[in-house]
Amino acid sequence: MQLTTLTVSVLGLGLLLLQTPMPASGTPATTSSSRVIPILPTSRPLCLLPPICAARSPRVCGRTSEGMCRRFGNICELLEANGRDPLGSRRWTHTPRKDCRRVREVGAQHAYWCYQDCPNRPRACPRSTADQEICVRSRNHQVCKVLANRCQLLNNNCFSSPRDNWRQTDKRHCAQMQLGGKPHACRQLPSIEATIRPVLPPLSTTEPPKDHESTTTLRTTTGRS
Repeated sequence: MQLTTLTVSVLGLGLLLLQTPMPASGTPATTSSSRVIPILPTSRPLCLLPPICAARSPRVCGRTSEGMCRRFGNICELLEANGRDPLGSRRWTHTPRKDCRRVREVGAQHAYWCYQDCPNRPRACPRSTADQEICVRSRNHQVCKVLANRCQLLNNNCFSSPRDNWRQTDKRHCAQMQLGGKPHACRQLPSIEATIRPVLPPLSTTEPPKDHESTTTLRTTTGRS
């Protein structure tokens, strides 16, 4: 048993010596001091567009860091919207469909604030400046009021009666209203009326041709009489 173990050890040592590289001069190789090469972090690769988005590709919901949501026809449209302005402030991130509950249709013109679940208790809203005040309108479009920020809007929709009754709207609907005041009738915005003018044919500068036959007949009748 010991002889077998000794034989295996000798064979293993021989294989190890054969694998060790020897210099041409026959002297043992010396290990030089290794250099530390810093590895710089590589830039994150750009997200490539999918090769094909078929007509049956599902719609997706996109969200910005400001809390705006928009519906896209498919994931290709969302990536193309980001590709048009790679360094822009509005970047769309794929988000769950529930965030687009208040977005009616597909398209940039229908972008709206994302849906937000109600918290367990009213939130302590931070103080805001006059520039951060928002105007909200009831769902029946009859009354409006001014709130400090969207945090107060969330508390109003979640813990006031009726629930989910207020939507952010144009500030001009709350003209001359004060923060903390009671709801009042919304101010009507001026409507833009388009004036439609009929297109008349151009005036002719040439004289109309004379009716020689009628003139000759009139002269003949006058001479006979």
